[in-house]
Amino acid sequence: MGLIIAMESAAANSWDRLWLECDSSSVVDAFKNHSLIPVHLRNRWHNCFQHGLMVICSHIFREGNCCADKLASFGHALTDTIWYSSLPLSLSTAFARDRNGLPNYRFH
Repeated sequence: MGLIIAMESAAANSWDRLWLECDSSSVVDAFKNHSLIPVHLRNRWHNCFQHGLMVICSHIFREGNCCADKLASFGHALTDTIWYSSLPLSLSTAFARDRNGLPNYRFH
């Protein structure tokens, strides 16, 4: 659903090229095989591609995108959609790490 919302937002902002990175290989596979999209999302999914978007979807491990990992963790507690138009202060360190290509290790 997050990728659908991202594509709809890109179309609404007249962005015609979109590169989506996802840590779910199942989502990446759905870009190669649209029949993997759940039936209740297929109409909305197909509508996204009617906007002429050029979309690349690639897999990235959680550790490869610290900002996305932090946002995903934050998102698990949400009950509604939040859209950031600028970088939240709480992500500034993670953004700097990602931008400079520094590793992000997850120890459990």
